[in-house]
Amino acid sequence: MKLVNRFFLAILLFCLSIGVVFADLNGAVIKVLDGDTIDLLTITNQKVRIRLLDIDAPEKGQAYGNASRKYLASLIAGKYVFVKANKKDIYNRTLGTIFYNKMNINAKMVENGYAWAYRYRGKASNKLMVKREKQAKLNNKGLWKDKNPIAPWQFRYRNKQ
Repeated sequence: MKLVNRFFLAILLFCLSIGVVFADLNGAVIKVLDGDTIDLLTITNQKVRIRLLDIDAPEKGQAYGNASRKYLASLIAGKYVFVKANKKDIYNRTLGTIFYNKMNINAKMVENGYAWAYRYRGKASNKLMVKREKQAKLNNKGLWKDKNPIAPWQFRYRNKQ
Protein backbone atom coordinates (compact mmCIF):
# COMPACT_ATOMS: atom_id res chain seq x y z
CA MET A 1 0.00 0.00 0.00
CA LYS A 2 2.84 2.39 0.83
CA LEU A 3 4.33 1.73 -2.59
CA VAL A 4 1.05 2.64 -4.31
CA ASN A 5 0.78 5.87 -2.27
CA ARG A 6 4.35 6.83 -3.15
CA PHE A 7 3.67 6.12 -6.79
CA PHE A 8 0.61 8.39 -6.85
CA LEU A 9 2.49 11.08 -4.93
CA ALA A 10 5.32 10.91 -7.47
CA ILE A 11 2.86 11.20 -10.37
CA LEU A 12 1.14 14.17 -8.69
CA LEU A 13 4.44 15.97 -8.10
CA PHE A 14 5.53 15.33 -11.67
CA CYS A 15 2.29 16.77 -13.07
CA LEU A 16 2.56 19.83 -10.87
CA SER A 17 6.16 20.44 -11.90
CA ILE A 18 5.24 20.38 -15.60
CA GLY A 19 2.64 23.09 -14.99
CA VAL A 20 5.18 25.27 -13.21
CA VAL A 21 7.86 24.96 -15.88
CA PHE A 22 5.61 26.02 -18.74
CA ALA A 23 3.26 28.32 -16.89
CA ASP A 24 1.78 31.26 -18.73
CA LEU A 25 3.40 34.59 -17.94
CA ASN A 26 2.33 38.18 -17.39
CA GLY A 27 4.74 41.06 -17.37
CA ALA A 28 6.21 44.17 -18.93
CA VAL A 29 8.26 44.05 -22.12
CA ILE A 30 11.57 45.59 -21.05
CA LYS A 31 13.56 44.93 -24.23
CA VAL A 32 12.88 44.03 -27.85
CA LEU A 33 16.01 42.26 -29.08
CA ASP A 34 14.82 41.62 -32.64
CA GLY A 35 11.62 40.84 -34.51
CA ASP A 36 11.00 37.57 -32.71
CA THR A 37 12.72 37.86 -29.31
CA ILE A 38 11.93 39.98 -26.25
CA ASP A 39 12.83 40.25 -22.59
CA LEU A 40 9.91 40.23 -20.19
CA LEU A 41 9.92 41.34 -16.55
CA THR A 42 7.30 39.27 -14.74
CA ILE A 43 5.19 40.50 -11.86
CA THR A 44 7.60 38.63 -9.55
CA ASN A 45 10.53 40.65 -11.01
CA GLN A 46 11.89 37.67 -12.91
CA LYS A 47 13.51 38.45 -16.28
CA VAL A 48 12.46 35.94 -18.93
CA ARG A 49 13.66 35.82 -22.53
CA ILE A 50 10.77 35.02 -24.85
CA ARG A 51 11.09 33.74 -28.42
CA LEU A 52 7.87 34.30 -30.35
CA LEU A 53 6.44 30.91 -31.27
CA ASP A 54 5.65 29.95 -34.88
CA ILE A 55 7.38 32.94 -36.50
CA ASP A 56 10.86 33.69 -37.84
CA ALA A 57 11.81 37.34 -38.26
CA PRO A 58 14.66 38.74 -40.37
CA GLU A 59 18.06 38.80 -38.66
CA LYS A 60 19.71 42.03 -37.47
CA GLY A 61 22.09 42.33 -40.44
CA GLN A 62 19.44 41.31 -42.93
CA ALA A 63 17.07 43.46 -44.98
CA TYR A 64 14.03 44.31 -42.85
CA GLY A 65 15.78 43.07 -39.70
CA ASN A 66 15.73 46.51 -38.10
CA ALA A 67 12.25 47.29 -39.44
CA SER A 68 10.97 44.04 -37.93
CA ARG A 69 12.45 44.87 -34.52
CA LYS A 70 11.03 48.40 -34.65
CA TYR A 71 7.58 47.16 -35.61
CA LEU A 72 7.52 44.66 -32.74
CA ALA A 73 8.70 47.43 -30.39
CA SER A 74 5.91 49.73 -31.63
CA LEU A 75 3.38 47.04 -30.70
CA ILE A 76 4.59 46.01 -27.24
CA ALA A 77 7.73 47.80 -25.94
CA GLY A 78 7.13 48.94 -22.36
CA LYS A 79 3.68 47.39 -22.34
CA TYR A 80 2.17 44.80 -20.04
CA VAL A 81 1.56 41.57 -22.00
CA PHE A 82 0.35 38.02 -21.51
CA VAL A 83 2.49 35.15 -22.81
CA LYS A 84 1.01 31.75 -23.54
CA ALA A 85 4.15 29.74 -22.86
CA ASN A 86 4.81 26.54 -24.79
CA LYS A 87 8.27 25.15 -24.00
CA LYS A 88 11.96 26.09 -23.97
CA ASP A 89 14.19 26.11 -27.03
CA ILE A 90 17.80 24.93 -27.25
CA TYR A 91 18.97 28.40 -26.12
CA ASN A 92 16.79 28.17 -22.98
CA ARG A 93 14.40 30.85 -24.22
CA THR A 94 10.71 30.41 -23.45
CA LEU A 95 8.76 29.82 -26.65
CA GLY A 96 5.40 31.50 -26.51
CA THR A 97 2.60 33.44 -28.09
CA ILE A 98 2.38 37.05 -26.93
CA PHE A 99 -0.96 38.78 -26.42
CA TYR A 100 -1.50 42.49 -25.89
CA ASN A 101 -5.11 43.61 -25.36
CA LYS A 102 -6.20 40.15 -26.60
CA MET A 103 -4.31 40.74 -29.89
CA ASN A 104 -2.01 37.90 -31.01
CA ILE A 105 1.28 39.73 -31.55
CA ASN A 106 2.97 36.75 -33.23
CA ALA A 107 0.23 36.68 -35.87
CA LYS A 108 0.38 40.47 -36.24
CA MET A 109 4.10 40.25 -37.11
CA VAL A 110 3.42 37.77 -39.92
CA GLU A 111 0.25 39.33 -41.31
CA ASN A 112 1.96 42.72 -41.63
CA GLY A 113 5.01 41.29 -43.39
CA TYR A 114 7.60 41.58 -40.62
CA ALA A 115 8.15 37.84 -40.14
CA TRP A 116 7.74 34.50 -41.89
CA ALA A 117 5.79 31.55 -40.60
CA TYR A 118 8.40 29.44 -38.77
CA ARG A 119 9.54 26.35 -40.62
CA TYR A 120 11.53 23.41 -39.34
CA ARG A 121 13.31 21.51 -42.08
CA GLY A 122 11.13 23.22 -44.64
CA LYS A 123 7.79 22.47 -42.96
CA ALA A 124 5.60 24.88 -41.03
CA SER A 125 3.58 23.38 -38.20
CA ASN A 126 1.20 26.34 -37.87
CA LYS A 127 -0.98 26.46 -40.97
CA LEU A 128 -2.70 29.68 -39.87
CA MET A 129 0.67 31.46 -39.84
CA VAL A 130 1.37 30.17 -43.35
CA LYS A 131 -2.02 31.53 -44.46
CA ARG A 132 -1.21 34.93 -42.92
CA GLU A 133 2.20 34.90 -44.61
CA LYS A 134 0.65 34.20 -48.02
CA GLN A 135 -1.84 37.03 -47.52
CA ALA A 136 0.92 39.48 -46.55
CA LYS A 137 2.88 38.41 -49.63
CA LEU A 138 -0.15 38.90 -51.91
CA ASN A 139 -0.64 42.40 -50.45
CA ASN A 140 3.08 43.32 -50.68
CA LYS A 141 3.25 44.13 -46.99
CA GLY A 142 6.51 44.76 -45.14
CA LEU A 143 9.37 42.61 -46.38
CA TRP A 144 7.20 41.32 -49.21
CA LYS A 145 7.70 44.67 -50.96
CA ASP A 146 11.08 43.25 -52.05
CA LYS A 147 11.02 41.14 -55.19
CA ASN A 148 13.10 38.32 -53.68
CA PRO A 149 13.22 38.53 -49.89
CA ILE A 150 15.63 36.12 -48.26
CA ALA A 151 14.14 33.94 -45.54
CA PRO A 152 15.93 34.19 -42.18
CA TRP A 153 16.92 30.51 -42.21
CA GLN A 154 18.55 30.99 -45.63
CA PHE A 155 20.30 34.15 -44.43
CA ARG A 156 21.66 32.32 -41.36
CA TYR A 157 22.86 29.42 -43.51
CA ARG A 158 24.64 31.73 -45.99
CA ASN A 159 26.28 33.73 -43.21
CA LYS A 160 27.64 30.90 -41.07
CA GLN A 161 31.16 31.64 -39.93
